[in-house]
Amino acid sequence: MSIKQQFFIIKRQKTFWSTMLLCALILLVTLSGTLDKLNALIYLELSQNLNRQNTQVVVIESDNLVAQQSDIISKLRENKAKAIVIFSHVSGEQQLSFDNVYFPYADSRYCLPTLESWLGYEIVIKDAPEQCKSVWQHVFDPHYKAQGQLLDFSLAPQALTKFSATRLLSDDVFLAQLQDKVVLVSQRQLAFALPVRAPKIDSFKDPIYLHAYIADNFAEQTLVTLMPITYAAALQLLILTILLITYQRCSFNTGILIACTVILLCIASVYLSVRFFDYFLPAGQIIFTNLVTLLWVFFSRKWVEEIELNDIIGNVQQRMMGRYLPQAFSAQSSPWDAIITLVNQQLALNRSIFLARTEGDHRLHEIRAINCSLSDIHEMRRDYERPPYSDAIKAFGALHITRPFFNDLKEAEAQYVVPLMYAGDIRGFWAMTVEPNEYFDEERFVQNVNRFANQIGELLFHFRIFENQQKANTSALTKVLTLALQKPLSQQVKSSIGDMEQKLSTLEHVFNQIHTAAIMFNLFGQVVQTNQKIEEIAKHNEMSLFEMTALDLLERVTHLDSEKAKGKLRYITLQQGELYMPAQLGQATFILSIRSLRSSRSTSSIGEPFEVGGILFEFIDISYLIKQLDDPALLLKQLEMMQPLDPEEHHIKVQT
Repeated sequence: MSIKQQFFIIKRQKTFWSTMLLCALILLVTLSGTLDKLNALIYLELSQNLNRQNTQVVVIESDNLVAQQSDIISKLRENKAKAIVIFSHVSGEQQLSFDNVYFPYADSRYCLPTLESWLGYEIVIKDAPEQCKSVWQHVFDPHYKAQGQLLDFSLAPQALTKFSATRLLSDDVFLAQLQDKVVLVSQRQLAFALPVRAPKIDSFKDPIYLHAYIADNFAEQTLVTLMPITYAAALQLLILTILLITYQRCSFNTGILIACTVILLCIASVYLSVRFFDYFLPAGQIIFTNLVTLLWVFFSRKWVEEIELNDIIGNVQQRMMGRYLPQAFSAQSSPWDAIITLVNQQLALNRSIFLARTEGDHRLHEIRAINCSLSDIHEMRRDYERPPYSDAIKAFGALHITRPFFNDLKEAEAQYVVPLMYAGDIRGFWAMTVEPNEYFDEERFVQNVNRFANQIGELLFHFRIFENQQKANTSALTKVLTLALQKPLSQQVKSSIGDMEQKLSTLEHVFNQIHTAAIMFNLFGQVVQTNQKIEEIAKHNEMSLFEMTALDLLERVTHLDSEKAKGKLRYITLQQGELYMPAQLGQATFILSIRSLRSSRSTSSIGEPFEVGGILFEFIDISYLIKQLDDPALLLKQLEMMQPLDPEEHHIKVQT
């Protein structure tokens, strides 16, 4: 398939356009720098966990820098300091003449690089102005590029050497602490000065410490490089492609585990890249892409599944529309209508009245009456702990009662009451009358009534359990807490499939109960459907039905050779004919009926070109009939003569 054809197919899919929208969103977020704050937050957290101990930078704070700076410079030169940077706006001609003494605030030749704020922290370096040289590049490496780099805060604050000017001037320092070091000298800040906006040193109030970290970065060449925005966009698209493929091939729970693993690997990679390669990956954008892709795949699946489920529900309902399916007993609003129909069509009773138990009480109330009205009850008691109800419970079945229960009893009319209970749970009572005649058998009558009463009691018990569950599941609070205010599609699909399954089970059960052994093949010789009778015959005759084709079965049960058997099947397929012939399986003799079944759109799933949907073999057992005949061969001969002639065989005979 060409790329053009593939694109024509996928461009009609809604998920394709939503994928394009996702890619556009990732690119927009990356190129606009929306997630830079998240990147900065991750970088700051990493900086807090890196603690380097070695540095070439020393900080000296003076209480009166203007008065002491000349003595400080002299003392530092005596201790062979590599470079001395004085953060003062006042300088003398003699002090400026020293080759290793710098006044970035007073000398126009040198200046400090400016900083940019990243998440409110001054940690991004910009180049020094063109009219002056960066003092740090002049001191360390003129070729070291710092434009757009991030300050590395891996140096621990306590590792930075700090002295007061008083200690220096009183020789309270070691030569090794100053020799070949870059010394930063500044005026001590007042206690109420603003804190420095930088990680690790944000508790200090003197900006000299921030410049000390800048000097340390130039000395160690540990400035961190930010990934260019174009590379970041390309990386995001690559990660997006990989995650789209990965998340589509796994469940949502597995996807969550993969997403967590990706986040951990991302953080570990960022840590290693900053620690060993001084390179910062866009961790925030990667985490954002990871989580957004997981949610997008999840909701896209749900979106597509919802569309497909709606189509399935519509198709199932359309197919079931023309097929009658009675309502299930548990799905009815009241169980009594079905029970009355059951009783009315099975038992010949004069009058019947059903009473139901009041839930949570031992009281009874009238429900339905058959061939009478509820006002025909003469018995005033409605307590099943009192006779005659208690007597029927003790008898565990129908009880003949003599005390009038019905009004206007006839002389020969007998009264009975039977409890409707299951597993010791009283569901109600059934009172009835019957007029005995000469054929009336009271013992048989009581047995029949008890069997019906037991089944009705069980039905009522299960209906109550189902009703209670439905009330709990359909309560407003339950629906709100389970997000089921609207009936979920899964329930609708389950209901539709349940209807189809019920219909299929009914048809299979009926097919299995017919006395004729039947087996259906498709046109490719594969078994489509069997019933229980043919499976019993196959088991008795050691036949593997599902490994046999229609031709194999025809040759097995008849005396036809392969060519004639093929001709019969060809005639049935092309002419849609019907054959009757004798068949022998073991000691049993059958009339074999073979006929074609017309195909229908509902049974053909691949658009088969033939009008025949299958070939049906029916075995009608005539063994008993054969035993009764004086000349069984005559019947079998008549069956063979009744077979229609295959037109192809007739054509061959004429040519011969």
